[in-house]
Amino acid sequence: MRFTSTIFLLFLLKFCFSQNSYSLQVVGADKPKDFFTKKFSYKNHFKDSLQANAEAKDLFNKICSFGYLASSIDSTVSDSAQTVIYIYVGDKFEDIVLQNGNVDPSLLASAGVKSSVLNGKKIPIGDAEVVKAKIIQQCENTGYPFASIRLDSFIAFQNSYSAKIYLQKNELIVYDSIQILGKTKTKKMFLRNYLGIKVGKPYNESNVRKIQQRINELQFAESIQPRTVAFQNGKAKVNLYLKDKKSSQFDFLLGLLPGSSGQKLLITGEARIHLFSLFGVGEEFYLQWKKLQPKTQELDVRLVYPYLIGLPLGINAQFKLYKRDTSYVDIDGDYGVQYQFVGSNYLKASLRQKISIITNVDTAYIRQTRSLPKNLDISTNEFALEYFLQKLNYRFNPVDGYVLKVSGSAGVKKIKRNNNIVGLYDEVAQKSFDYLYDNARLKTFQFSIALAFDKYWKLASRHTIKTSFEGKYFYSRNIYDNEKYRLGGVNTLRGFDDQSIFTPYYAMANVEYRFLLSKNSYFSTFFNAAVVEDARVGKGPVDFPFGFGAGAAIETKVGIFGITYAMGKQLDNKLTIKSAKIHIGYVNYF
Repeated sequence: MRFTSTIFLLFLLKFCFSQNSYSLQVVGADKPKDFFTKKFSYKNHFKDSLQANAEAKDLFNKICSFGYLASSIDSTVSDSAQTVIYIYVGDKFEDIVLQNGNVDPSLLASAGVKSSVLNGKKIPIGDAEVVKAKIIQQCENTGYPFASIRLDSFIAFQNSYSAKIYLQKNELIVYDSIQILGKTKTKKMFLRNYLGIKVGKPYNESNVRKIQQRINELQFAESIQPRTVAFQNGKAKVNLYLKDKKSSQFDFLLGLLPGSSGQKLLITGEARIHLFSLFGVGEEFYLQWKKLQPKTQELDVRLVYPYLIGLPLGINAQFKLYKRDTSYVDIDGDYGVQYQFVGSNYLKASLRQKISIITNVDTAYIRQTRSLPKNLDISTNEFALEYFLQKLNYRFNPVDGYVLKVSGSAGVKKIKRNNNIVGLYDEVAQKSFDYLYDNARLKTFQFSIALAFDKYWKLASRHTIKTSFEGKYFYSRNIYDNEKYRLGGVNTLRGFDDQSIFTPYYAMANVEYRFLLSKNSYFSTFFNAAVVEDARVGKGPVDFPFGFGAGAAIETKVGIFGITYAMGKQLDNKLTIKSAKIHIGYVNYF
């Protein structure tokens, strides 16, 4: 029994040592052995010579980073059992004067280190390593991922040293292709544009490192495993391991609000269908219907096609129809062309058109005040620019990142004469009320600006805070009620009736804490507030409505269910439980 145990122990020891049977020895040409063992930590035993050589390279880089810039590997001797490296260390430098050896001055400038290399001044030794790293990074991003750099030609210089920078770019690498491995309908054409990988263009290490983040931002595809890059014959092939994920969605929202005019409960609702990349080229189709107030409805249709015939130019068009009870109908169009940057970011130029048709003229107001009503028939044509920037860790329910949208528009507004007003007779003035239009400018200039910014702050693995700011400003010589922005509701200012606040400008902020139950589920509490116009006579000029509440989104096998409870205060209204707003929603991904 004892003999068997001894044999087993010897076998076990042999097995353990055989796993790391290759050794590395470091011999200093000008330093004792304990210089390396005490000052630098490095491994001695490895599985093979490749690991030993990699450790030797790391050790040499550590020596350089500690200020021994004149160090060099004099020779390397390897056999089947060990690798021996002979290192000359030299003196430690505190500062140094860098000079150009063979680096193109334009490369120094693009790397942002031209002044550090060419001005002849001393810099700290740590900054010399930063200069080297920036030059290498610039090479990696312009087609030379295997470039190497070294300091040489050391000369004593004013109680210090000077050294020249020598760069070896090695082989130029260009993009070959994208290889998609996995089951997905996403097309290569879309991915090349979205990821910024252009066949035949120089390899860019910075773009490649951002691939995973940009894949995470996609609605309709996800990674099976991290991407890989294969280099061969001066070309780089990017391998992506993808699969489709459920992204298109159908959802509805039900609102339970306190009623008015004898109605105890007002039920509002909205339904939406949002389709993503049905044909694998990143296209998007959006259709939403809302019933906001009694006899008030809204239709919103949007189409985005990001890349036409493989170019970073796409279509971004939107059509909206809004019917305000029996008062008026708005028809809005935003027809644009967008330039797609790498990722989801874009710059859009568009033509915005609006037609507002008054369907019920307040003739009593006209007769009493002998002035035009607060709603008029108008049409506008504007040129608009919009910039969108997004960086999120996860698009559906992010915990880190931000979204920014900035836009501005300018154009001409025309007021149209309404037949009901023109045909109305002023018995006092003994003429048609058509004369009221004579005092109004029927054609005027107008412009608007808008900013929206969402920021997610990750506190811990399950805790995040979402902060939001949104502001819009509209300028025109005369602003009528049917031109103003409409705030209120679960998608804007929570705690208020949908689109119940009319204002020509606003600034709105939101703070929301979320506790994550799963990747797509959370509990939340929030506070939102705004600065809006106070149009009451003798009041204002601004009001500060605010709201607060709590909500939850729970993911199930059949979809995500959500509920929001909110209370709000505006003007002189008091906070009461009876005025609370409850919204219940459902989202199904397919």
